[in-house]
Amino acid sequence: MSNRRMTLSERGKKILDTIADTLEVERPMAVKIALAKGISVSNGAVTEVFESGKDKWTIPDNIIKDKEFVMFKHLLINEVNSSLDDSELHKHMLAYIEKGLRTLNEDLKNKTSMEDFRLMIL
Repeated sequence: MSNRRMTLSERGKKILDTIADTLEVERPMAVKIALAKGISVSNGAVTEVFESGKDKWTIPDNIIKDKEFVMFKHLLINEVNSSLDDSELHKHMLAYIEKGLRTLNEDLKNKTSMEDFRLMIL
């Protein structure tokens, strides 16, 4: 089991690149961090609508796979508090990634020069 293609918004892609550069990680790891952050800061399903823009970025297949995918799947089911079919799961997964990216971006903007961004994520 693994994720299928999802389309990240233009602003989400810019934030993803910033987060990946700041943390010095590859994009797939930054996507996983954003998903985890989105789940951790949310209280229920994400109801926000994120604008798509013209320059979207496709999150490729198999970024999140095997045990990681199963773990995120069950965390999402628990957060949404209902069972999800495959298309609903990926729709929610993308919403939580977008929410996590925006939260990480706000944390990055609000950090002082002495703070370590990696520790702020926790």
